[in-house]
Amino acid sequence: MKHPTVFLTCFLGALGVAGCGTPPTGAQYIDPNGQRAIVNEGRINYQDFNMAASDLVQSLLQAGAIKDKHAGQPTLVAISRITNDTDQQFDTDQLISNIRVALLNTGKIQISNMGLNGSTTDELAQQVANKTAFASGQTTPNNSPDYTLYGKILVDKTSAGDVKQSAYIFDMSLTDVSTGTTVWESPPTW
Repeated sequence: MKHPTVFLTCFLGALGVAGCGTPPTGAQYIDPNGQRAIVNEGRINYQDFNMAASDLVQSLLQAGAIKDKHAGQPTLVAISRITNDTDQQFDTDQLISNIRVALLNTGKIQISNMGLNGSTTDELAQQVANKTAFASGQTTPNNSPDYTLYGKILVDKTSAGDVKQSAYIFDMSLTDVSTGTTVWESPPTW
């Protein structure tokens, strides 16, 4: 061979270009429930919210605690704030949103966006309701829910030697507004 250095350089250059499985570049979408999803150790993740919401709504519906209203009217449920009693700061609205979507998708439940004093997170809905109430001679809109759903998120941390565990507990309760009694309590969701 006349030029072994040139051959070796070309060979190594070609090997470098071909690579042994060049990693993809740029951002990629992954299945949030798949094995490639990132899970933080000792922290709550959006996967935890998704699983907890699904498990909680499934338990609630299977328990039959929400009774159908007469004349095919959907049952009105108000979801209270969910208290974060953990050592982390995160927005519980993601969990509430997942629960709302799952309940609405049943077709038997509507979610109230308005508080008992007519306040709401949706300003336009509040203005329309106030106008409608005023036109009908009411002082506040008639938006009493049939049930209220409330809860809290707790954390239980434990360790044994080098092994550490953080268990997040999603505790929810459903109250029948007409009786003031709890008609459903979530089983522990870890």
